[in-house]
Amino acid sequence: MARKRRVLPPDERKREILTAATEVFSAKGYRVASVNDILEAAGIARGTFYHYFDSKKEAFLELIEFYFSEFELVLEDCHDRLVAALDEGANVFDAWKDYALGVFRFHSENPKLTLLIYREAMSLDEHFSFRVDELADLGTTWIARDLDEMVGRGLIKTCDTSLIATIITGATVFLTLEYIVRRGTDDLETLATELAMNQVKALAPIELFLQPEGGV
Repeated sequence: MARKRRVLPPDERKREILTAATEVFSAKGYRVASVNDILEAAGIARGTFYHYFDSKKEAFLELIEFYFSEFELVLEDCHDRLVAALDEGANVFDAWKDYALGVFRFHSENPKLTLLIYREAMSLDEHFSFRVDELADLGTTWIARDLDEMVGRGLIKTCDTSLIATIITGATVFLTLEYIVRRGTDDLETLATELAMNQVKALAPIELFLQPEGGV
């Protein structure tokens, strides 16, 4: 007896297809994966796939857009919490660690999508890599904005915030790929603590600054 296909609202069906595509692309790689693989993973007919996407490339591009739109929401939330914490008198270390923890938590909750972006999209053709670079600039812009906020409050030294934001982004991406994606660590607290401490030490306006209780 044939399995009865579930009838889903269009938005939910599209999300289901993209979830299946994420699984397929992360397991096989974009170049090797086929539309048939996605059909099998999603349990849908070919016509259903082409109702939502013209090609696997279009599905892949939508995953890129989804990742960065969600990531920007995370950065916006981190920004709001950073400003609120500083307004309430939190020290730089605690506020920045919370920021880093929010970023790491997002990637920990989306490891396969993260892998697609940084392993697949950035190594594929110019159209993919250009779009990733363009969207990644949004993240760097948010971080630079938050550094400007702290410089303005006299909490960190005056610096080229755009350059420092790029350095922070690079470190965060490496830690994400190495510890969260490859090693599968769930100790996000330690990652956030070490990253924040490294940054605060480098950017402190004076040699002495508040450390978390007990040090690190």
